[in-house]
Amino acid sequence: MFSSKRKDTQEFRFSSESGISLVELLVAITLMSIAIVGITSMLMMTMRTQDTINAGFRSQLDTRKVLYDMELQVSESKKSAANGQYAIFQADAISVPTQEGNWVTYEYVTPPGESSPTLMRVFTANRPASLPVTPSSSDTKLINVGTNSDITTAVNRASPSAPIFRFYGSTGSAISAPVSNTRNVRSIKVEFSVTESKGHAEGESTVSSTQINLRNY
Repeated sequence: MFSSKRKDTQEFRFSSESGISLVELLVAITLMSIAIVGITSMLMMTMRTQDTINAGFRSQLDTRKVLYDMELQVSESKKSAANGQYAIFQADAISVPTQEGNWVTYEYVTPPGESSPTLMRVFTANRPASLPVTPSSSDTKLINVGTNSDITTAVNRASPSAPIFRFYGSTGSAISAPVSNTRNVRSIKVEFSVTESKGHAEGESTVSSTQINLRNY
């Protein structure tokens, strides 16, 4: 008697339970796929945005170091070399005698084997015969981010026709380049644009500038 009642109860429970149909399963899988694609797209967009932000930070740090080193070296340069030869000041290149007795040239020039110009620093034992100095592979790119081929750095003019270097006299008046009498120059304004990108993330261009006061002129 009791076994028959328990059997009837079990049959009632089995018959009242409902399963998932194939159509419902396919709909659920489709919705989950759409959700996964959406989440993945959002993550990829976030990563690209972060790459762009990081590239901008690296660009700013690199540029600040370049401007600081340039300002320190040029501001402490001598008015003339021991043999009386004066500095060379042009719109896209400057060359000054150093405290150590050699010459340092900062120039916006295309490095060997490359197609785009960048800022370079070139040391020579004597005053260059003309500017720009043809750089060698051992000369220093001022803004060069490691060896990661996924990172590209572009150095450009602040505007299409803007010079890299501008020159000013003691009263603050502009002196046109090339400067014929560099002894009249009291300060140099350096200005350029840097764009650093990683992979497909295109970084924003940052215009950086500094004013270098010549102490020994």
